[in-house]
Parts: sequence; C-alpha cells; structure tokens
Amino acid sequence: MADKDIYENMEVMEAAPQPKGNPPKIPAPWRPRARGIVTAVLLLLSLALATSLLAVTLLYLRAQSKLQAVEEAVQKLQVSLQPDNALDASAKGSDSLQLLDEAQAGVRMLKAQLGNVSAAYGEIQIHLDGAARGAVQDGCSDVLKKLSRGWKFYGGNLYYFSKGTKSWDAAEKFCVSGNSHLTSVSSQAEQEFLSNETQGKGHWIGLTDRETEGSWRWVDGTEYRADASRGFWAQNEPNNYGPGTEGGEDCVHTEPSKQNLWNDAKCTRPFKWICKQAHGPAGL
Repeated sequence: MADKDIYENMEVMEAAPQPKGNPPKIPAPWRPRARGIVTAVLLLLSLALATSLLAVTLLYLRAQSKLQAVEEAVQKLQVSLQPDNALDASAKGSDSLQLLDEAQAGVRMLKAQLGNVSAAYGEIQIHLDGAARGAVQDGCSDVLKKLSRGWKFYGGNLYYFSKGTKSWDAAEKFCVSGNSHLTSVSSQAEQEFLSNETQGKGHWIGLTDRETEGSWRWVDGTEYRADASRGFWAQNEPNNYGPGTEGGEDCVHTEPSKQNLWNDAKCTRPFKWICKQAHGPAGL
C-alpha cells in the first residue's frame, strides 16, 4: 500500500507538444565531408579511365597504320614470288616461301593485337561514368574527324599541312582554332616526316624569337634546345636579314631549296603552314 501512495503523490509530467510534419533530423556534420571525399575519388577514377581510353585509341590508330603497311608489303612479296616458269620457281626456292609464311603470320599477329586493343577500349568504356565517357568520346571523335579531313597521324600526334598560304600569325590563329599550334619538332625522325610531307614547298613552323632577338621558343610551349636543333637550320641561318625593315626575321619556315631545313623570315610573308595537335612527348 505504501508503494501505491508514493506513485499517487508524484506529479504527472506531460510530454512537450511536437510540431506537425516530419520529425526533426539529427544533424550529421560528417556526411558532407564524406560525400565530398567520395565525389573526389570518383572524379579521379573517371579522369584516369578517360586518359586510358584516349591512350588506347591512339594505340589502336598506330597498330592499324602498322598493319596496313605490313599487309601492303606482304602483297608485294606475294607478287614477286609468283614464278614465271618452273626454273624461276626452283630458283626462288623454299626460303622465300618461308619468308612469306612468316610475313603472313606477322599480319595475323597484328590483327590479334588490334582485337586486344579493341577489347581494352570496350572494357574501359564500361567502367567510365557518363560524364567522363562523353568527354573522352568527344576527344576520340575530334581525332577521327581530323583524320577524315586530311590530317596525318605520326608518332602519336596529328598534323595538318595547309593548301593555301598565310602570314605566320594568321597561320597560328588557324591552328589554335582547331585545338592545335604551328608544329614544333621533337626529333630527327619528326623532321624527316615533315620534310617528306611538305613536297618541296616552304611551310611555317611554330618557332619564333619575336619576344627577344636570338631567344627562340616553340609556340606550343615545347622547350627549344639549341644544341639538338642546330642541325635543322640551313647553312648560315638564322641570320635575321634586314633587321631595320619590318622588324627583321623573327619567324621560321622550312626552306625547300635547302633540303627543307629551317630559315628565319619576316613573319608577314605568306607561306603554307603545318599545324600539330600533340599527344605524345615533345622537347627538342
């Protein structure tokens, strides 16, 4: 009975009224921070996959170009091995036929490599999120579009050889409008490639000393190395001929009369030009 009296004498506390609607949420200060970290990690992963996809695309183009060259060589070899008569067939012998078999095996191997590259391309696409995939596909689409418009693929880079002529500044402006610059030169092999493609015509390249006389720089930001580049200048060039006329010679073009070596000239002169959209390393 005593216990009952104790509870009877206690005041009954009414619960405070709750506002209508959804119950209040308990703030969790760690959530925004965690969400930001997750977003950053996903973004980094997407960028890594996007870079990989572009690299695979370029690898595919290289392999495809190599395959085409090998197939052409095999076809020529097949023609040369066709015997004109029995004596000729005996003279060519089994060694030539073995060489042909090896060449055909090389073609099959290259085709298998192309298949592996295509598979890698598909695998990376699967793991890319929508935004990153769209960005990379835009980049790949740009490469394919340029190839269809006559750009040349060499050494991991794309090159455009103009049909008309412009001043150096107008030519650089044209290149920039196509996400490129007047070409830099990063190796002897690249110099030979450009020389072969220009077909005996002078072309602007992206070398200038307009800011400081004698201090040459590549307009695309590639480091200019004087020692490595010395062999690419024509004899007695650069000479800055006529410095008192229109500011001298501050821009560089290839000189067909001098084995397509470099010559400094007035930037206002009209020449054809070479654009370069760089994907590989540079630095000559």
